[in-house]
Amino acid sequence: KLRELRLRGCQKLRHMPVGLGNCTGLQNLDVFVAKGRSLSGTNPNHPGDSDDYEVGGLAELNRLNNLQGKLTIEVDGKWSSESEARAANLQGKEKLTKLRIKFVGGSSRDNEMMLQGFQPNANLRELWI
Repeated sequence: KLRELRLRGCQKLRHMPVGLGNCTGLQNLDVFVAKGRSLSGTNPNHPGDSDDYEVGGLAELNRLNNLQGKLTIEVDGKWSSESEARAANLQGKEKLTKLRIKFVGGSSRDNEMMLQGFQPNANLRELWI
């Protein structure tokens, strides 16, 4: 079982893979990149192929409740509701001590809606936005 995944320094990373949420034994994940709806269904390598292209969204974080230490979530793109952020289930991440949420796209209004949905666990010692 995968316990540690270090992605810091992977500047070209645009999204997480579908199925990452099945790695429930994962304890250390330093960066999680969530794509926005602006890329939904579009293969960046072949823009005409939109049917079979899937990427992991914030819901991939839902079952990763063994994460501990520090996590950076990079939100890229435009989001329409709080439900995408709630899908991350940050309430269930009791062992996280530091959380950084980095918005790299979307409007101020979209980003505010996302913040309302994240609802991190009360055990956090540091929260950076």
